[in-house]
Amino acid sequence: MDNSQLPPSPVSTASGNDVNKDKIINKYAFRVLLEIDEKERTFQARQGYMMAYIWSVLLPPLGIYYFIKYLFFANGTRDDFRAGVISLVLTIVSLLASLWIVGLFFKQATSAIPSPDNNIFKELITPTNQKTIKDLYQ
Repeated sequence: MDNSQLPPSPVSTASGNDVNKDKIINKYAFRVLLEIDEKERTFQARQGYMMAYIWSVLLPPLGIYYFIKYLFFANGTRDDFRAGVISLVLTIVSLLASLWIVGLFFKQATSAIPSPDNNIFKELITPTNQKTIKDLYQ
C-alpha cells in the first residue's frame, strides 16, 4: 500500500519523522486489530468445541458427527483435530457408561422377579403330594 492510498494523518505531515510515526502507529493498530480478531475466532471455536463435548456426553451418537466434522471438514488445525478426537473419546466413554448403567438397571429389575424353579412343579405332580394337597383343600 503506497502513501496515496492512506487516509490523511491527523498529525501534520510537515516533516518525514511525523509520517514515519503515523506509519508505525497504523502498523501497530493493524496488528492489534488482527490479534483481537484472532482471539475472537479462537474463543468462538472453543465455544464450538465445548458444545461438541457436551453433546458427545449427553447424546453419544452426536459425538461421532462432531468427530467427522472436526477431523475431515474443519480447517485442519491441531485444535480441530484434537477436538474431534476428544469428541470421539467422550462418545465412546459415554456410550459404555450408558450401557453399563442400563445393564445394572435390568439386572436389578430382574432380580426382584422370582426365578422359575422346576422342583416346585415336580413336587406338586407326584401322587403323594397331590394327595396331601387334596386333603388340605377339603
